Amino acid sequence: MATVRTRRQRLGQHFLRDAATARAIVAALADEPPRVLEIGPGRGALTRPLVERFATVRAVELDGALAAGLARTERLEVRHADALTADLDELAGGGPWQVAANLPYSVGTAIVRRLLPRHDLFTALVVMVQHEVALRMVAPPGGRDRGLLTLEAEAWGRASLLFTVPPERFAPPPKVNSAVLRIELRPPHVPVAAIARALALAAVAFAQRRKKIANALAAVAVAEELAAALRFAGVDPGARPQELGMEAWFALALALPGTGAAPGGGGGC
Repeated sequence: MATVRTRRQRLGQHFLRDAATARAIVAALADEPPRVLEIGPGRGALTRPLVERFATVRAVELDGALAAGLARTERLEVRHADALTADLDELAGGGPWQVAANLPYSVGTAIVRRLLPRHDLFTALVVMVQHEVALRMVAPPGGRDRGLLTLEAEAWGRASLLFTVPPERFAPPPKVNSAVLRIELRPPHVPVAAIARALALAAVAFAQRRKKIANALAAVAVAEELAAALRFAGVDPGARPQELGMEAWFALALALPGTGAAPGGGGGC
């Protein structure tokens, strides 16, 4: 017989219950701008210290019962909405904002990816995610965790891992560790189209991450064009995709502007 999942399980809710961790997340935010958008406030463990420090907190909660249970004050506005689908321009009206969140594991990566390009709305994200996701976002060139998610973070900002959070600080405890990231968003120094193209190439390559870059990208250009592009970008044909920095992918995108790889071409995270 199929197992009946609870509402909490469907929403991926593990509620933070450690006040020291909540205070540490709040402390990682800057003084300016004095507005914080909290995603997924749950039972309010992070909301309370946010309201104590900042003049304006806007909390976005998908669970209607939890949204109704948060006490509205002059400093706290609560919106019952889904951060994955809500209109970000409307949600972040009156900004710019900082973002603070204890993100559900099931949608945490998707939410971060949605926020990364919006430096016009958000200055920084201080978010708690699954530990392995955090490692992917900060993995250096050559690191085994480096992938498409790493490059997205590098293209749109600068990510740093602040601290890890063990399961016992949540109710109920998850089966994995969590980690808190700070991501400073910034306008890209290349056109948005160049970012899309670079990430498209990376997605193709990371689908075959064990191959040398010359082989991993063999499908996007004839051998002579690809060899010339690698020379232009200063990339060793024998390097693996995870060894390349974001600037190398930008250079490859510039050297291979007419090939047909599509964004999201199977590269995973």
